[in-house]
Amino acid sequence: MIALSCFASAQSEGIFDKMYFGGGFGLDFNQNVFSFSLTPYAGYKLTELWSAGLGINYQFWRDKILDLKINNYGGNVFARYSITTQIFFSAKLEYLSVDFISKREGFYNLPVGIGYVVPISKIASLYMIGQYDLLYDVTETNGAYSSPWILEAGFGFGF
Repeated sequence: MIALSCFASAQSEGIFDKMYFGGGFGLDFNQNVFSFSLTPYAGYKLTELWSAGLGINYQFWRDKILDLKINNYGGNVFARYSITTQIFFSAKLEYLSVDFISKREGFYNLPVGIGYVVPISKIASLYMIGQYDLLYDVTETNGAYSSPWILEAGFGFGF
């Protein structure tokens, strides 16, 4: 998955100066399987150290051999705490509605982790977040995730 983020600079104290937008997308395909995901979000810088926001998730998966088309969707609320200018904690409460062959089921996830930002210019950066889903249960179906470990990486602008 590749994630793109845009963050407004905080030169004044207006509400829009504290907002940031971004998201990610994923694409995977071969001869028989095609999958696509889209995860836009909007955040708000509460203080110099804290930010919070909302996101939505959409995943599409098609398998030609099994003749399946699956649509998963959901939303999340997240919070981030900056430890330094390059290191931050992240927590997210996510709900996913997962399309199984004969029924649709809802799943909650609570990934928490730590992220690292590498500036590549005055307004652009690369980031990576390693997360662990606290609600993951190895004895149960966990929706769209096959592991409690979630790795997120992408590009940020103004972060």
